[in-house]
Amino acid sequence: MKVQDFENAIVALNCSVVLDEVKINKGHVRRFFGHKECTLVMWDESGRGYSCVLHTVEESEIQHDTHKGVAESCYERDKVYDLKFE
Repeated sequence: MKVQDFENAIVALNCSVVLDEVKINKGHVRRFFGHKECTLVMWDESGRGYSCVLHTVEESEIQHDTHKGVAESCYERDKVYDLKFE
């Protein structure tokens, strides 16, 4: 899916998520990242939501080449953030 599809679906969630970063592969979204207060949110290419609360991340899990330094493996599946595309 395209970036605009994801942006529209995230806005439709109406949950005040600030969009931070998008990873694209051949013009299609691979990962979309955002945050809401101290919770990081990630969506995969299908629009499935994952979240990670910053204070639960161990210092050893912090990396500098990921969203806010948190590796994707720290995110847990969170259906509250699943996107519905029209």
